[in-house]
Amino acid sequence: MSLRLSADDDVLQQQFLALKTRDDVAVLLEVESRELRYYLYKAKRYRTFQLKKRSGGLRQISAPDNSLKIIQRKLNQVLHAVYRRRSPVHGFVKGRSIKSNAERHLGAEWILNFDLADFFPSIHFGRVKGLFSHKPYNLPEEVSLTLAHICCDEKVLPAGAPCSPIVSNMICGKFDAEMKAIARQYGCMYTRYADDITISTRSRRFAPPIAHLDAVTKTWVIGDEIRNIVTANLFTINERKTRVRDKHSSQEITGIRINNRLNVSRQLIRQVRAMIHAWETYGETAAGEHFIKRYDTKQRLHPVRSFRAVLRGKLEFIGFVRGRDDELYVRMLTRLLFLDEALRARPITVSQNTREAVICQAVWLLFNEDNTEQGTAFAAEGGQLLTAAHCVRQKMWAARPGFDTKRHAVTVTKIDEIRDLAQLSIEGRIPVALKLGDDSSLTVGTVVKLLGFPNYHDGDSVAIRQGKIAQRREYIKVPHYLVDADIVVGNSGGPLLNECNEVVGVAVKGLRTPGIFSQFDQLSSFVPISLIKHMKDVVENREGQASEPGGSSEPVL
Repeated sequence: MSLRLSADDDVLQQQFLALKTRDDVAVLLEVESRELRYYLYKAKRYRTFQLKKRSGGLRQISAPDNSLKIIQRKLNQVLHAVYRRRSPVHGFVKGRSIKSNAERHLGAEWILNFDLADFFPSIHFGRVKGLFSHKPYNLPEEVSLTLAHICCDEKVLPAGAPCSPIVSNMICGKFDAEMKAIARQYGCMYTRYADDITISTRSRRFAPPIAHLDAVTKTWVIGDEIRNIVTANLFTINERKTRVRDKHSSQEITGIRINNRLNVSRQLIRQVRAMIHAWETYGETAAGEHFIKRYDTKQRLHPVRSFRAVLRGKLEFIGFVRGRDDELYVRMLTRLLFLDEALRARPITVSQNTREAVICQAVWLLFNEDNTEQGTAFAAEGGQLLTAAHCVRQKMWAARPGFDTKRHAVTVTKIDEIRDLAQLSIEGRIPVALKLGDDSSLTVGTVVKLLGFPNYHDGDSVAIRQGKIAQRREYIKVPHYLVDADIVVGNSGGPLLNECNEVVGVAVKGLRTPGIFSQFDQLSSFVPISLIKHMKDVVENREGQASEPGGSSEPVL
């Protein structure tokens, strides 16, 4: 039995709407008809267990056996091709998440949250069958029954089956439309993530049909019009999970705070910091044992709980919510990379809104064996360092002063001495990288930012200077741009950024060719980043030294 259907979404949609018999369903799901009947009607199809809820009590999970799970996953693929996503729905649909759900309510004066009680079990076999047999699908009785049998267990939609999320979204189509309409009528925003309902307003208070404060009990009560819609759609409000918050209190939606920006709780940030500190101080084993014993209250399906995996998951949630270029996330990720040599983490690419403290982490110091000469390099998207060719030495190291204490051996992989550019690889990982921009629009007056390590001394941070392009010149048909921000010794190889924090050039200060354009050599200049396409691969010569084909003279900083 294949694990996934090979047809694209358009074909799957056409095949789904053309279903006539149970055998057609088997053909659609690429399974033998007799096997489909066996998997649907044999005595034991699910493994049932319970998990603790954070709010207390137990949640029953029904997990299908492997064969039925494969069939459900295929049907899930078909239903996703058929389903037309509604704007308020953010759970279990491609391109949406708890983050997109929370974003819709940024700037709200008031938010109302409530849950639908026993969400999946409240969707019974008859509702699922009716979903397929009525508009807009209008499938025959035999097909609708077969699909309902695939989706349901014990006559209800089971929590834990691959089909349940998408089927619940399809069932809630009418509910979502009615809730959206009533919210819009009273100037509110409505979204739903699975069973988690959020209604917000930018007005000074909720309209009474949405929610009101009971004068006697001093508690918030959901309005009758909302309750009527919930009841009419055969759902029930979980009163214990109903809450109303104004902008002066902690507004939280699906675990994300939205008061001023999307954020996580201070408690989570403190916990992640403490876990990293414990690892740094006491080692991974001791830190893990302490965390599991004192703080890890979550019930897990697997008995072996990895401190490392839990820490990474919590940290990545912070990056997901705040942004992977967030300064706090980058600082903690850098510490974790230092601790975990095996950790796989794609470089963080700088964006237009990235803060300078993060941008500086993409800038590296280059130095030779006896630390008498320095230059600057920068990490570019793709996982390589770029610098000026005249900064290249036979033995070099790269480091990030102020961010970690490691020094990394450097290997030259590409070089172009005419255009004064080189590409380097390092023995280590690059946490932050710069995006390469478009230099075709550079002109006199364009504002750029120069980053690097001019005249570096121990303890220096990355220098950032802003300047304007003063002139465009060519030397040996290579374009150079003069800038009014001084490029001094040690800053060669540093990046020039545009207003979007994209690299548009590499600082070279001039080619320093004796006897030729000596006045030009004294001016601060950079070459456009697009010239990196001319770099050639470095090969090993007979003495084992890296060089470009054709050989070259020893460069200087």
